[in-house]
Amino acid sequence: MGSRRDVDRFDRWAESYDRHWMQRAIFERVQLTSLELAMAELPKPRAILDIGCGTGRLLISAAVWFPEAKLVGIDTAKRMVQQAQAAAEGSSVRFQQATAEALPFPDGRFDLIFSTLTFHHWSDQARAVAEVARVLAPGGRWLLADFIATGFMRYVRKALRMKRFPERESLGIMLASVGLGIVSERAVSGLHGQVPVVAIGSRA
Repeated sequence: MGSRRDVDRFDRWAESYDRHWMQRAIFERVQLTSLELAMAELPKPRAILDIGCGTGRLLISAAVWFPEAKLVGIDTAKRMVQQAQAAAEGSSVRFQQATAEALPFPDGRFDLIFSTLTFHHWSDQARAVAEVARVLAPGGRWLLADFIATGFMRYVRKALRMKRFPERESLGIMLASVGLGIVSERAVSGLHGQVPVVAIGSRA
């Protein structure tokens, strides 16, 4: 999940990450919208996974929203996982080092899966999407939040060579290949509609 350079950068950021200006300006808004949409889609999940959990802020909040759920977070960056473990000490939330492309969990393990602003870091997005589909329980939801290019922004994406950020059409094709599709979505306030949270589930 992500290049070696990405992982090294997040390892360096780990200790100061929660104090970064983007936390309040972007990340907190994205996480709140993700939690609200998750509650609307699946109010009583049994098990929740956060892919690219960083310092664990989303899952620590999710433990309050979904107190009966078992919560697990993974991240490629070792120091991010260590920060998350320290922040969640004494709680039931668990964190471990792993990648989106090789999720160390059995089939159908999670009712609810989050990935907030991490999809563009996944080095093999198609393989990771297949892994998400594998560990997602029947009737479950994957809450994906990231910049997804539509309309005019598709041209901006191409001009700036933002290849790791998906276009809506290519994302739909990728999801359909593993039997998934977008079932609902919600825009994140204050970000001009450029970062939606999409709820993804089985097309069956």
